[in-house]
Amino acid sequence: MKSLHKVLDIIETVADLGPAGIRELSAKTGFPPPTIHRILATLVERGYLKQDSTSKSYALSFRFLELGTNVQRAFNLTSIARPHLEQLMVETRESVNLAVQDGDHVVYLDSAHSNYSMLQLFTQPGARVPLYATGVGKMFLSLWDEEAVHEYLQRTDCIRFTSRTLVEQEGLLSELRRVREQGYAVDDEEMENGVRCVAAAVRDHNAANRAAVSISGTTVRVTRDRMDELGRKVKLCATAISEEMGYRPPP
Repeated sequence: MKSLHKVLDIIETVADLGPAGIRELSAKTGFPPPTIHRILATLVERGYLKQDSTSKSYALSFRFLELGTNVQRAFNLTSIARPHLEQLMVETRESVNLAVQDGDHVVYLDSAHSNYSMLQLFTQPGARVPLYATGVGKMFLSLWDEEAVHEYLQRTDCIRFTSRTLVEQEGLLSELRRVREQGYAVDDEEMENGVRCVAAAVRDHNAANRAAVSISGTTVRVTRDRMDELGRKVKLCATAISEEMGYRPPP
């Protein structure tokens, strides 16, 4: 086992330092040069490291990229998110949804449906709805720069689904600024009368936005007085999913 630890220490040191020679690796790890040389030779033979023919330094090979790609493929957003959706549903007693952006729309992938709600909400898996009129959609839009949002509004025919749907550009831009400040988005009966949603973003290991989580329910249950509480809870849920996706917030 000690030999395995040495191999892993050398791999991690090469990853941290970039191209490095035997002496540099020996100084950094404390292992004697003959030990370093023996391990490096094996890693080069197995294709995990490559040696520069001129400088004689060692660097990680594309083998690690191949392995990383396989790990990424193994990650399934829905299966990772599902336990968190269910936990949040139990905590809030409201339906909790997972959605992704699909062009200028949102597609719902999964939902932990609350037994306390008898309504069939528009957030059912497979539903496709516009960005501007939904909590998850506004969450996605808030992560765009304003130029991209302007372009989106120019190509989108924003229709009113309810009397509360934001269709004017300035009103929507103002709302998106508020979303950025508070870290969650609200759909206040904008997609469907009598339904409110609160949403937060899910990020992956590259800090890219991968999805959004939302809490949805009737206005009788999801009252305006609960917005801050639900906003905090949905952000915690989104963060937990993001961390399982490999996301690490900047220091």
